[in-house]
Amino acid sequence: MEIMKILLFIALVVCTGCQANLFYADEPKPQLEQWTDAFRSYFELAKNRTSQLGQEINQYTTNLKEQIDPLAKVVTKITEGADMLRERIEVEVSTVRCALKPYIEYVTSPFEKGAEYIKESLDFEDLKATVLQKSEELRESLEQGVKELQAKLDPST
Repeated sequence: MEIMKILLFIALVVCTGCQANLFYADEPKPQLEQWTDAFRSYFELAKNRTSQLGQEINQYTTNLKEQIDPLAKVVTKITEGADMLRERIEVEVSTVRCALKPYIEYVTSPFEKGAEYIKESLDFEDLKATVLQKSEELRESLEQGVKELQAKLDPST
């Protein structure tokens, strides 16, 4: 029992000599240090959240690219097919145009000949000369009629 008392005494001296505080292991922090710790904690939380968002965005981008790549290939194939089809249609239209050219000429030639005949049969110089001659005759006739009318209205002349 004596040994126990001695051990208890030594423990008491060690604790009081060290000024140990068993209830408060750390001294209370000043308010500035508390604010700093809170800011650091918030910053770390924000940093972690940003990192998570970055990872989510990367994953979303990867998934989107995986979905778009096959669509892009399909669009490319459709575009290439449309170009090939356009070229083939142009060749076919050209072939049909060449094949139909004699028939078109056969059908349109009578109309062209008829138009040419009408153009040749109407001699515009003769027509012009006839119109001028008739208009001159009409003018002379009108002048004669005006003179006769003046003579009837004005007996002094």
